[in-house]
Amino acid sequence: MAPPSQILFVTRYYRPELIGSAPFTADIAEFLADAGRDVTVVTGLPHYPMAEVFPDYRDGARLREVFNGVKVERVPSGTPRRASASSRILNEIGFLLRGLASLASGRFARHRVVLALCPSVLGVALGVVARRRGGVCVAIVHDIQSGLAAGLGMVKGGGMAGAMRACERFVLNRVDLVVVLSAEMRDHLRQIGVIAPIEVVPLWVDTDRVRPASVPAPGPLRVLYSGNFGRKQGLGQVIALAQLLATRRPDIEIILRGSGSQVSALAAEIEHLGLRNVRLTELLPHEGLGTALAAGDVHLVPQNPDAAAFAVPSKAFNIMAVGRPFVATALPGTVLWRLQEATGAFLCVPPNDPEAFADAVLKLADDRQLRDELGRRGRHFVERHCAKPKVLGDFVTRLDALSAST
Repeated sequence: MAPPSQILFVTRYYRPELIGSAPFTADIAEFLADAGRDVTVVTGLPHYPMAEVFPDYRDGARLREVFNGVKVERVPSGTPRRASASSRILNEIGFLLRGLASLASGRFARHRVVLALCPSVLGVALGVVARRRGGVCVAIVHDIQSGLAAGLGMVKGGGMAGAMRACERFVLNRVDLVVVLSAEMRDHLRQIGVIAPIEVVPLWVDTDRVRPASVPAPGPLRVLYSGNFGRKQGLGQVIALAQLLATRRPDIEIILRGSGSQVSALAAEIEHLGLRNVRLTELLPHEGLGTALAAGDVHLVPQNPDAAAFAVPSKAFNIMAVGRPFVATALPGTVLWRLQEATGAFLCVPPNDPEAFADAVLKLADDRQLRDELGRRGRHFVERHCAKPKVLGDFVTRLDALSAST
């Protein structure tokens, strides 16, 4: 029997991070390992969505680990010093340089098959360098940094944004395949000059593990937001929603579960406004994802409209998998809006419209039959289109074909 093929996966985000890209990179790596591949992940120190490295990793003693059959090599790169574009770029340069030093020292070797996650695009650059001559490098694009930074106002003027686009164009045109989450992301990359082959691989759900659960016990109706507390999520919309519901339906409980750069500001705003209908809680372990999501009767998926034209929030698919409805804020024609049209499993309202947001939440709150119907539609959609074995199985088949053709 031939030895299992060896695959290198370069990603800034990996276990034990609970949200963002980490669960999905772990899914890919572990799926490949279960398929008999020898997988090595090169990553940094875990921190997302916090502003500091997780406590268990601060002493540098866990730079080499094994998670579920996947070897993990960590370079000593942590969080940016500040939440600015320049600080993040410097941090990513540091990751690239430390990764190149590890490659030069032989800590990990060049591979014939390399996967690399974007963000960061400089992580993809490390993947390109780590590709053995005659091998293949596949960039998996979960976020387009130039568009995100410009939308969030993290770059001033056109100079830095233009430099970021030039870097993305230069690096991505040196991979053998670019994988994106949506047609909108593909179109955006074409607009900035990426000419490498691009294919859409949708987000997936472990539908065997994340399953519909019974309706929460009697009590106040629970409206749940779960995930990152960052600028991209536009959580100010949830605070405005809470203000309206505090007057119109004070019996509804809003739970914000997560962490991130905006947690202190959110807590301060909740206290300042005297909102007693909002509760902040910590994220639960990933193993309890289904149970955690099932605790909400109605979910919220707010998005900052300046950063979400091609965003695909992964939480939407997991919410559908547990059979719960949600209300999203999205502009017509965006990915979320089109997903709503395709699934009929949730409600969309315009961003930064508290009245419309509140009306949609109350529509679901007051109609148990509608909540159940939308939940059934969502579960049916993810079973048909987003089941992990199907999506990742097709991806591995494509990866094998690409590798065999070189």
